[in-house]
Amino acid sequence: MAADRDTIALTAAEADRLLAPFAAAAGLGLAVSGGADSLALMRLVADWRTRGRPDLPVVVLTVDHGLRPEAAEEARQVAQWARDAGLEHRTLVWKGSKPSAGIQAAAREARYRLLVEACAEHGLSHLLTAHHLDDQAETLLLRLARGSGVDGLSAMPETAEWPGVTMSGPAIGRPLLDVPKARLVATLGAHRQDWIEDPSNADARFARARLRDLMPALAREGMTARRLAETAKRMRRARAALEQTAAGLHRAAVTADPAGFCRLDRGTLLAAPEDIGLRVLARLLMGVGGADYAPRLDRLERLYARLGAASAGSGAVTLSGCRVVISGEAATVFRETGRAGLPVERVDGPGPVVWDRRFRLDIGKSAERHALTVRALGSAGLSRIREISGLRDIPPAAARVAPGVFAGDRLVAAPLVEAEPGPYSPDGFSFAFLGAGRFAARSGDGTGPNGGGTNEIGTK
Repeated sequence: MAADRDTIALTAAEADRLLAPFAAAAGLGLAVSGGADSLALMRLVADWRTRGRPDLPVVVLTVDHGLRPEAAEEARQVAQWARDAGLEHRTLVWKGSKPSAGIQAAAREARYRLLVEACAEHGLSHLLTAHHLDDQAETLLLRLARGSGVDGLSAMPETAEWPGVTMSGPAIGRPLLDVPKARLVATLGAHRQDWIEDPSNADARFARARLRDLMPALAREGMTARRLAETAKRMRRARAALEQTAAGLHRAAVTADPAGFCRLDRGTLLAAPEDIGLRVLARLLMGVGGADYAPRLDRLERLYARLGAASAGSGAVTLSGCRVVISGEAATVFRETGRAGLPVERVDGPGPVVWDRRFRLDIGKSAERHALTVRALGSAGLSRIREISGLRDIPPAAARVAPGVFAGDRLVAAPLVEAEPGPYSPDGFSFAFLGAGRFAARSGDGTGPNGGGTNEIGTK
């Protein structure tokens, strides 16, 4: 019976099938906290590697968030278990002050940063996590409770590209998404492998823990973890079809400017089915605002309604780090400065610099080097360009939030807003608007109209 199969250890043949998509990887990073799920993944990968790819680099990565006093000792225990399995291990420590509010979101952000840095350091092409069938069901329910649309209810894919707008990173693999947790626990039993229980898994302050307590009752009504996970798969099929249609609408309705803003034809957008229009609008905000995730669906719907109102006339709306200015049949979308202002990035030497998660600047060896910084041009920067050269015919509000390279207070380079190549378009500097790449990309995990606002790649 299926129920019996859902409680037995995974066989070597099953593990080979689940891990086969990663046989050609250049290297694997395993996100392992010491819980049952991630340790089962570690043991399965270790045995699979021994059977077929003994030369494959595999590094076990444990994130110590520094939030519990016992975390450091737990990381040392995971390191020992990894060595016992014949695998290399690294502990990644989240250093610095921790926020008093929104700690889970901040910890997730830290995991992203630490894991991608570790994978880059070790040349690992893939990061594998131990999310399983029960996690998938819980994720769908969590997103349903948040009012997610099709993208959010498609939950987590088996594989996905790194979700960041500007940060290249390993591909994400979730080989255990079709495996019930009970089978992972049984697999550890077969290996005589102990594990660490995370107290937060049973902490009723967290929504996922509360949902986990409800799962037996839901299963009695037919909403088993497997059925919920199958629903997520069907939603992913629907999302893929919607994305293909949205790509065509985006090409017709949106014009991107290299200075980092976009013009939107309201009539073209609104002539399409609403869900397709919402999808294009979400991608547009993400690209211009430099966000990894779309705004919440209800907020996106309000903006869409404003764009479609016959009385819209002119006005401005802010959402997701963007300012949307409506004027007649068009709308212009540009980056909002925000209360904290835009970042200032120091240039330490030749090479690429990512600024505000929206632009990539390549600084050549021949470029002027005087303790350079990258920051928004602002009104002062625009005044300097007007005095010596000239500005392109673009909205001043968009030009003010475009990047400039400064040596102290002196503007060195701002080719994206200079009217013609001149003193602010020197050799040795290359600027690229990264948002334009996001517009053309296929939606990843959680990047469509409310994909859920979180992408849980963290340790299990």
